[in-house]
Amino acid sequence: MKKPVEITLRTIHVGDARRVVTLDIDGKDPAREFLMDLARHDRNQFESILTRIRSISNHPRYENQITFRHVGDGIHEFKRPGLRLYAFYDEIDGRNQLILCTNGGSKNKRQQKDIRLAKSRKDDYLSIKNHPETILKWE
Repeated sequence: MKKPVEITLRTIHVGDARRVVTLDIDGKDPAREFLMDLARHDRNQFESILTRIRSISNHPRYENQITFRHVGDGIHEFKRPGLRLYAFYDEIDGRNQLILCTNGGSKNKRQQKDIRLAKSRKDDYLSIKNHPETILKWE
């Protein structure tokens, strides 16, 4: 028997319209790692990303090409000069206010690889979240 998959959603911010979380699948949470690394090494950039998250979470649907834009296949990016945090919308148990952050990176030649990783994490999550063996935790 295959072991159950564990999904942990870690809250970053709860706004008026949306809850923003990082997505941990079986102990892997690249968005949280990205944010923690940013907090340790560049507090100004970290605070800048948090400001974006706070303002975007106050709107049911938000899209501004300068701050938060769709990059394809349901993936959006929180944008700051030189930085990107990738995310997608979802709902769980009627909580349609979720923005799940998958991973982050710098705006450079790795950007397309980061977008592919975000799509892959989204697909993995969507394929396992409703499976009866999946363990879903909130933090």
